[in-house]
Amino acid sequence: MQLNQHLLKIQGGRNFRELGGYKTISGKTVKKHKLIRSGHLSDLTKEDREYLEKYGLKYDVDLRTSFERGKQPDQKLAGVSYFADPVFDEDLTDSTMSISDMARQSAKDGNWGYQRMLWAYQNMATGKNANQAYRHLFELLLGNEKEGESVLFHCTAGKDRTGFGAILILSALGVPMATIERDYLYTNQAVKGFVDQLLAKEEAKGANESLLKTFHDLQTVQPAYFDYLFKTINQQYGSINAYLHQQIGLSNKDLLDLREIYLED
Repeated sequence: MQLNQHLLKIQGGRNFRELGGYKTISGKTVKKHKLIRSGHLSDLTKEDREYLEKYGLKYDVDLRTSFERGKQPDQKLAGVSYFADPVFDEDLTDSTMSISDMARQSAKDGNWGYQRMLWAYQNMATGKNANQAYRHLFELLLGNEKEGESVLFHCTAGKDRTGFGAILILSALGVPMATIERDYLYTNQAVKGFVDQLLAKEEAKGANESLLKTFHDLQTVQPAYFDYLFKTINQQYGSINAYLHQQIGLSNKDLLDLREIYLED
C-alpha cells in the first residue's frame, strides 16, 4: 500500500492520515476505519465534517496545550466524543511562538530550532504530562471495540506529538520499525505544500537563512528526531516494548486485546 493512499480527503486541515493498511511482523494488517492521525480540527469544511462522520469517527483525542486549544479549537462533530489530553504543559514544539522570538533565538544559535525539537522529543518520551496523555489514549483505544468506529488523535500539525502516538500504537500492534519510521517521515510529504508556502512567505518578508532553517526544523520531521526519540527510550527504559509496559501500563493481555481490536488477517 502506497503511503499516499493513507491520506484522507480532508480539505480544511493538514496531515489527516489513516493508519489502517500497514502490515505487521506476523503478517496481519491494521484495520481501516479504526485509527486516524491528524493536525487540528479547527478549519474543517462542512464537507470535511460529513466525510469524517461517515468515515466512522467516534473519538477525538486532542494532544495540544490549553493555549493551542483556545487559539484553534476543534470543531465539534455529531456523535464524536472529545478528550483534551495535553502532552506538554507548554508547547515545546513552538507552534505558537512569535516570529520575532524565533528570529532572536535563531540569531543567537542557527541550530536552535533543531535543538528545540530534540528537547521536545525528550519531553515526549519522559515527561509526566506526556505519560498521562498517551496512557489515556491507550485506555480509549482498548475501549474502541466496535467495528468501523475510529479514534482520531492529533496535535497542531499532526507530526510530533501525534507522530509519537502513532509510533506507540503501531509498535504495540507489531508493525515493523521500518514501516513505523516511513509513516513518521511521510509527514514531510503530507505537509510539503504548507511548509513551502510558509518558507516562501517568510523569505519574502526578509527572513535570513538562519531563521528559515529554524522554521524548517520546527515544521518538519527528521530521521534524527526519530533516532533521538528511540535513543532516549532505550536509555531510559531499555526498549519500546518496555516503555509500553512501564510507562503506558499495558499488560500482555492489553497488547493481545489491542491486536484483536485493530488487526485482521
